[in-house]
Amino acid sequence: MVTRTRAAVSASVALAAAMSMAMPRIAHATERAAATLGPCTYAHLAVQPKVNLSVPSRVLPASVTTDCQDWEYATNTWDEWAGLAGGVRQGTVIYATDSSATGRGINEPPQVSDTQRLGVWTWTPARTLAPLTLNDLNTTRMDVRVGSVSYASARRSGTTVTVSTRSYRYWTSTHAFGTWGRSTGLIEWRTPGTRTWHGLKNVVADNLGRYSYRYTVSSVREYRVRMYDQPFVWGAASGAIARV
Repeated sequence: MVTRTRAAVSASVALAAAMSMAMPRIAHATERAAATLGPCTYAHLAVQPKVNLSVPSRVLPASVTTDCQDWEYATNTWDEWAGLAGGVRQGTVIYATDSSATGRGINEPPQVSDTQRLGVWTWTPARTLAPLTLNDLNTTRMDVRVGSVSYASARRSGTTVTVSTRSYRYWTSTHAFGTWGRSTGLIEWRTPGTRTWHGLKNVVADNLGRYSYRYTVSSVREYRVRMYDQPFVWGAASGAIARV
């Protein structure tokens, strides 16, 4: 019995001595690993500043700029921004650095639906993991409006030219394009072969998005209409050019 007790004590002493010798090595390894982390001081989200919503739903491009590295021994760094509009949460962006799984990138991109609120969305820091704090994440904004299209046509009778315009916008109520009544814009003209457009006549469309203007000119000109932005609608210039 005495021999066994002495053997157990000797084994315990030897184990303690071995652990005491290993501890500095572990500490030094940890210090070396920490030293290779590099800086990790910010994560800044960049979103599309102007969103043209002309379909029921869109997934938007986004990116994150950060000086944080993708570390083999850091399983996950998760930064989250919440999109707020009208005081209500509209969406989420999640950026993750996960060395054991998907790697660095946007895990949950911004998505906009035509059932959500139009106007300015503010992306505000909502969550982050150490070593970052919410103060190290930025706040950014994007302007969400529905899209529009416009058309211009022209016809000549002698020296009299009639320019007609039509304008349409996307309607969230029908999830489709329809006439844009009472829209405003500007008819423009240019000399063929040149690039400079000149204002001709202000447009105030009727309830069906139509407008017509007649004037006298003998020279050949090209025409287009450029509709103005409205609070929840992006304006647009007509694509096809009318020439008479």
